Amino acid sequence: MDFEKRQDIKIIGDNTSAGGLFNNVSVVGNGIFNSSVDCAYIKTTGDCTINGDLKTVSGVVAGSIAIKGSLFADIFKVAGNMTVDGDTSIKNLITHGNTTINANISSEKIDANGYFTVEGNCNSETFKSDSIVMKLNGLLNADDIDIYIYGSNFVKEIGGEKIMIRRGSESIFTRLKLIKSMIYDMCKGNLTTDVIEGDEIYLEYTTAKAVRGKNVTIGKGCNVELVEYVDNFTQHNDSVVRESKKIIL
Repeated sequence: MDFEKRQDIKIIGDNTSAGGLFNNVSVVGNGIFNSSVDCAYIKTTGDCTINGDLKTVSGVVAGSIAIKGSLFADIFKVAGNMTVDGDTSIKNLITHGNTTINANISSEKIDANGYFTVEGNCNSETFKSDSIVMKLNGLLNADDIDIYIYGSNFVKEIGGEKIMIRRGSESIFTRLKLIKSMIYDMCKGNLTTDVIEGDEIYLEYTTAKAVRGKNVTIGKGCNVELVEYVDNFTQHNDSVVRESKKIIL
């Protein structure tokens, strides 16, 4: 598609647009699009509302954006606040701010930091999280899952091939220059889930009803009702596993 034949649009101050097809979209003030937006690139350093879908090759949110429909993008970076009401499809999502998806999200790669909430299912080839708070109310499904937990995290169900869940270090809070008491509290990270299923599983500070895998390692601070494993099972003496079963295939 020849985006260069499209016009650029820049919203400064309080202004509205009918929406439509654009090349580059820039929102510095308070911009409202009254219908869907299709563009090559969007950047908002102010407040942006799209009363429809957003389809873009790439985008950067340094301010805030509220998308009342669905979001489709190749690469999207969030340093501010983003809310999407519809299903979201992003090949590469990098979020360091506050991101809320009120439906499902599918991706090739998700790098979630800050605050990350998904009300539906989250499907990705690779999923990495250093989130202060993460809340996924559906299924997290990815080939490679790597989660560092800091604050309170909740995922309804987790499925993948390689699953690593570990407590994060205090260094992230030192970089953020947070006060020591907050560092102490937030580093008591934990994750709560119903079910974890995968091939290679390593868990720390995780509370789960059931964990099923080929090779399962239960590290520090876990509370698990049931572990089912095919080959190997290891449990840290600081964790509680109420029942473990070896599955014969």
